[in-house]
Amino acid sequence: MGPNAVKIIKRNKPAKQYCVFIVTGLLTVWTPLSHADTLLDLWKIAESQDTKYLSAYHKYQSDQEVVNLSRADLLPTVSFQYEYKSSDQTINDSDNKVFESGSATYPTKSYNLSVTQSIFDYARWQRYFESEISVNRAVVDYSLAKQQLLLRLSESYFLVLERGDQLETIQSEKAAMLKYYETSEKRHKSGLGRTVDVEDAKARYLNALSKEVELENRLLDSRYALRESLGSMPGTLSKLRADITLELPLPADPKKWVEMAAQNNLELHTINLSLEEADKEIKALRGGHYPTLDLIYTWGNTVTDGSVYGGGSDVDNADLRLQVNVPLFSGGKTSAKVRQAIEKRNSVFEDRNDKIRTVERSTNDAYYRISGAIVQIGALEQSVQAQKSLLKSTTAGYHSGKNSLIQILDVEQDFSRAKQALVKARYDYVLNVLRLKFSAGGLQEEDLVAINSWLVLENPQPM
Repeated sequence: MGPNAVKIIKRNKPAKQYCVFIVTGLLTVWTPLSHADTLLDLWKIAESQDTKYLSAYHKYQSDQEVVNLSRADLLPTVSFQYEYKSSDQTINDSDNKVFESGSATYPTKSYNLSVTQSIFDYARWQRYFESEISVNRAVVDYSLAKQQLLLRLSESYFLVLERGDQLETIQSEKAAMLKYYETSEKRHKSGLGRTVDVEDAKARYLNALSKEVELENRLLDSRYALRESLGSMPGTLSKLRADITLELPLPADPKKWVEMAAQNNLELHTINLSLEEADKEIKALRGGHYPTLDLIYTWGNTVTDGSVYGGGSDVDNADLRLQVNVPLFSGGKTSAKVRQAIEKRNSVFEDRNDKIRTVERSTNDAYYRISGAIVQIGALEQSVQAQKSLLKSTTAGYHSGKNSLIQILDVEQDFSRAKQALVKARYDYVLNVLRLKFSAGGLQEEDLVAINSWLVLENPQPM
């Protein structure tokens, strides 16, 4: 390494120290707590550790009680009351000549059993129907949370792999630029090289160094994103094979996929159920204008052990009554609630329209990204091979004096960019296969099994 190259490293000492800091952070923070290698291994961990998925599970369990709560309003309510009372009475004045004066202290014991059954309450029945819809929506929400975890975990997993591969590529580019920089310095000192070659090689080396630091930051961030789903860090990640079979989705028609998404997309299904809930809520609130009818049966017993007028008593009492309640005026509160519910329902309706458009766009986008990635991968594989051959011939020409240093540096950077583009296209293909199935509402654990077969256990990427 030439003396000026050493100076460059010294001038960039903070950047180098930063790189060392990042690497140290990776080794410190990324201490392996488990040794799951494949995407399926990580899925088993994420199922029990992802906080968003666990939260969705508890919300699902909570929402199962909605039907029980609304059904309770339709079933009879039974209450029992017991009372013990001690009385102290004194006659101050009385028209009864027999009891013109006197006093007494005595206890009274009473108990009552009351049964109330709603005969007709329109609002309660509508809320019961609404609760059945709510439970169905809870099931869909939980299924959606599982699909979201499948996709989120896959995206985090492959983002780590992609950025790791990109980092390796840029590190190779940096090493090549440093080699050419040192060579150009030696040639310049011997009087055979130009100053412009030295400065050009220096600038490209520093640019590659800057990209390396940026990619290390991004790689660290993507590893933390994976950690969010796992709660801890896997020891290694299996890498994506280079020879995966590239196929168009079946059916090979984006319109068919859009139709499937319209029928099966879980986000859209959730909003449709929310719209049904809103319709029932409007009916329930309008029920506030309707009369209600209840059947009430009360049986009680009162035992008095004395009185100021003489002996005690033991009395049974039984009542059976129909109670009609007719709401007349509540200050406009019921009407205001109905109007409010209608506007909320209209808001959900517009949300559904927006979600339909979003789902159509995301489904089309995923499909065409898959087909585009297939073309890109094929073209980029040939481009990488062509760039490799060009680099070999340009290097030979440089050593023989036919090509300039700038020419070989241009080819080296083009080769690096082609490899980075190929890496991105390969991971885009894999992720968009999953995104398309998610948009169509069909992403399942079995899809991870298929993707897992594309991973290679040899030479896994260290975390």
